[in-house]
Amino acid sequence: MNLTKLCLATLGSAALLCAQATSTASGTATAAVKNDPIIGAMTAEMNRAMTLSLQQLEKPYFVSFTIDTGHEWSAVAVMGGLLGATSEPFRFPAMQLRVGDYNFDQSNFNGRGSRGASYSLSGFPLDDDPGVIRQYLWLDTDAVYKSALETIAQKRSALRSVTVSEQLPDFSHTKPNTLIKDRPAIAFDDKLWTERTKRVSAVFDAYPSLRASVADYSALDAVHRYVNTEGTLIRLPQTEGHFNIRASAQAPDGMVVRDHAMFYTNDITKMPSEDELTKAAKSVAEHTVSIAAAPMGDNYSGPILFEGVAAPQLLAEILGRNLHINRKPTGAGAGNPTELEGRRGVRIMPEMFDVTDDPTLPLFGHADVDDEGVSSIPLSLVEKGVLKDFLRTRVPVRGYNDSNGRAMLGGTPAPTNLIIKAHETSSVADLKKKMIDLCQQRGLSYSIVIKKMDFPSTAASDEMRRLMGGGAAGGRPVSMPLYVYKLYLDGHEEMIRGVKLRGVNARSLKDILAAGNDEATLNYLENGATFAQVGGGGYTTEVSVVAPSILIDDLELTKMEDELPKLPVAPSPMLSQK
Repeated sequence: MNLTKLCLATLGSAALLCAQATSTASGTATAAVKNDPIIGAMTAEMNRAMTLSLQQLEKPYFVSFTIDTGHEWSAVAVMGGLLGATSEPFRFPAMQLRVGDYNFDQSNFNGRGSRGASYSLSGFPLDDDPGVIRQYLWLDTDAVYKSALETIAQKRSALRSVTVSEQLPDFSHTKPNTLIKDRPAIAFDDKLWTERTKRVSAVFDAYPSLRASVADYSALDAVHRYVNTEGTLIRLPQTEGHFNIRASAQAPDGMVVRDHAMFYTNDITKMPSEDELTKAAKSVAEHTVSIAAAPMGDNYSGPILFEGVAAPQLLAEILGRNLHINRKPTGAGAGNPTELEGRRGVRIMPEMFDVTDDPTLPLFGHADVDDEGVSSIPLSLVEKGVLKDFLRTRVPVRGYNDSNGRAMLGGTPAPTNLIIKAHETSSVADLKKKMIDLCQQRGLSYSIVIKKMDFPSTAASDEMRRLMGGGAAGGRPVSMPLYVYKLYLDGHEEMIRGVKLRGVNARSLKDILAAGNDEATLNYLENGATFAQVGGGGYTTEVSVVAPSILIDDLELTKMEDELPKLPVAPSPMLSQK
């Protein structure tokens, strides 16, 4: 779960003294936090951590504490029956402690130490007693400091036996920030939403051929607090909600197919209406039944149109997840470079495309600052098809020593509101005419239209493992297409199933032939997991991707040849009741 982030202020050891951007800002911050017992405890332990010393070894040069406090409500229902409901408070602490200095510390070594540590004991107090909070922060600090000393010693030892061609700093400097926002706690009606979830799930009663279905919601209201020894102080209210609807069915040959609808909001006072959810549940049910009844597809090579939401889904995968540079840790092998590394100043898309990441827009990915307290500002990434910049954190990478406020996944770069614009567009109808012309020129009897991808993925773990073997040689696979249609020369479309994309990656962006004059928005929780699998990963962050439909040439679909599960021995009891 990603809870919004704040800027910073200098904190004295005896009192909370906010860093002075201006005298007004300083006074506001001091007044806002002087009676906050949680920030008081965080500040006291942060300052005490800077005095740590063990056998004349390094003292910490940087310490930060994060505490997210709030309340979460959730419910899960199947076919009108409640599986479970919760309403509970939470408090999630995390810390980072660095020894050495900005040029050389214990991080960036075999992947260890770069993110700091999350609290690892049996729990964390929910009460605001400063003494109790300090006790738990102290225990965590002690463990992290000892680990940091051990790691930096190992790192020094490893460097004695290797030659480093380019010695990058391990951490970048940044100016302190102060950002204080407050509002009353939200009065969320969890009983209303639990009953609503049951009613939405009951929609699936009318579709007895479904194998499984579920509806669930989650809503949280929280306060994000962050302090660090550079003078950063953050206190931000945060709210986030989602409603997920999922269904699966089994085709006559045994293949399991599925569909889903996911609603996300960063304001739980504006959750979707029951009518909207009911309509979405019916659509999911009908599409799942239709996919199960569709014929199996065949291998295909040629133009593919990603229409509607399929376009931002694909671009979230092959563009959004490659717009950063992975730092190769000391002592590691070749590392795991992203597909766009080393391509700054190179054309990666047709000239008609511009791409920006703009956290200031009022979309799901809105952010004031990142997890490191750095202000998130609009960023131009692609201009006229040429890659201009990357999403960066405070961990220096080749060619960059500074952050642009994109440490959104606990220190890992991620986009916020990724906006893909095309300056030469055609209607979707004209894009389909163009595809038909291409098919006639190449002697193809049909082309392919994909209208929805399984991103974020609701696939089961065993299916995820099978799909991981479906990418190009040495490449990464992309998520399964859910709504796939053959577009015939006479213009009619026929749904197919059982095919997956092959060899699609960031370099496929250069093969975009045309863009639509439409625009679709994908809201999702990025978690770093394969295909952003729902419920996977550790940290999460809110992302919106806005893009037009896109027509890409020379793509491949391959028929899935997996062993198929057998049909049930007995029919569903729902069938016998109809």
